[in-house]
Amino acid sequence: MKRILCALRLLGSLQFGVILLIALFLLVFWGTLFEARAGMDLGVSRFFDSWILWVAGVLPFPALKSLAALLFVNLLFACIFRLPHGFRKFGMRLVHLSILILIAGSFAGSNMRESFQAFGLVGSEVRIDSTAGASFAILDADSVSCTVLPAGFADTLRVGLNVPQPIGPYTVYFGETFEMTPQKKVVRFFAKRDPFAFVPYLFAVVLLVGLVWHGIATFGGRKR
Repeated sequence: MKRILCALRLLGSLQFGVILLIALFLLVFWGTLFEARAGMDLGVSRFFDSWILWVAGVLPFPALKSLAALLFVNLLFACIFRLPHGFRKFGMRLVHLSILILIAGSFAGSNMRESFQAFGLVGSEVRIDSTAGASFAILDADSVSCTVLPAGFADTLRVGLNVPQPIGPYTVYFGETFEMTPQKKVVRFFAKRDPFAFVPYLFAVVLLVGLVWHGIATFGGRKR
């Protein structure tokens, strides 16, 4: 039992956290240079959307998912074993908790996030899926936007290049319009669904509260 506790304390140690941060810096630096040469899609797939990166095809190096999981473990055990307890120190716990929320939400979102393309003729209905309300009729379209009427809605929506609209559980983005004939236009859309899209906002709120709490506890208690 004592050896297990020592191992858990080591996982939550500051030294292990520093090693992880250095590895993250090296990974981001290397991945950014690789993206500049080979393209963003290949760089994301190899460095930031995988668990293991093979150096020269032989040596394994932890990719972003592995480092994020290890950082989660480090912060979790740091909260349990290393961070001081008490009301005045609770702000630092909130800061660590915010990062834990961000990492956990990123993993959950990557497994449940959907992103795909949808096409429809002007004057016809586009059904994204069988979910109630996840369909709309295309009323009109030009080169930069289109007018749609979501199922169950009385008012129309304008979906533009930089004006996505929520339709059912999805967020729909305008892509482009293809004119097949003067009377027939095809519109391409991008549909995204992310049930954990709130995580970055929750992270920001918890982080801000933690920093303010820590600042008040640190500087507010000093004698003048």
